Amino acid sequence: MAYTLEQIKQDVAQYDSRQFYLKYIVRSDNWYFENVLNYSLAEVVKATDDFRMTVSESLGISFNSIMIVGSSKIGYSLSPTEKMFLPFSVGGDKRAVSDIDVAIISSDLFMKFWWLFRKSYSSKYAYFYRDIYNEIYRGYINEKYINRVDECRREWSEIAAVSKKKVAEQLFMKHEITYRIYRSWEDFEEYNLKNIEKIRIKMTEDGNGTF
Repeated sequence: MAYTLEQIKQDVAQYDSRQFYLKYIVRSDNWYFENVLNYSLAEVVKATDDFRMTVSESLGISFNSIMIVGSSKIGYSLSPTEKMFLPFSVGGDKRAVSDIDVAIISSDLFMKFWWLFRKSYSSKYAYFYRDIYNEIYRGYINEKYINRVDECRREWSEIAAVSKKKVAEQLFMKHEITYRIYRSWEDFEEYNLKNIEKIRIKMTEDGNGTF
């Protein structure tokens, strides 16, 4: 089911953070499948399951540990930055085409790439390793940083490229997929709850939730 921006803003203001998290982030509703791929509401849950199954098999992780998030999930960005409430961009406007953000909750993958980051440290990576460490401290690793370190990128591309190709071919998804690996469900939930709180603060400061 697609939500309007006004509904989302109203719920941010009225719900507590966990209620909002459960309604908009955890549930199987999916804006992208409904509005870009034109699945009926009855087909969205199956499409979400098919997506999870494809990624699960490719990455070798649990089916239940895969979540589509961000603007592809609800139609609007929940990043408490200048992107807050921006709609998913399919292209054809002045904005860059949006990615499909996917959360992978896997302690094994998290620890594997944390170990690779430590093993691969070099002075040539020093300028962004601080950002990597800050994220790892908070319990997640962004794919963009994996791809900046040669040793990590080679390891990651062997598994990630397969999943992205299968999703494009089997589910006809037209937009780039970007992964983020979380250490645990607790880290995933904490990250989202903190963002919801930041959005609520920004809405209060701005008066209407926009920039």
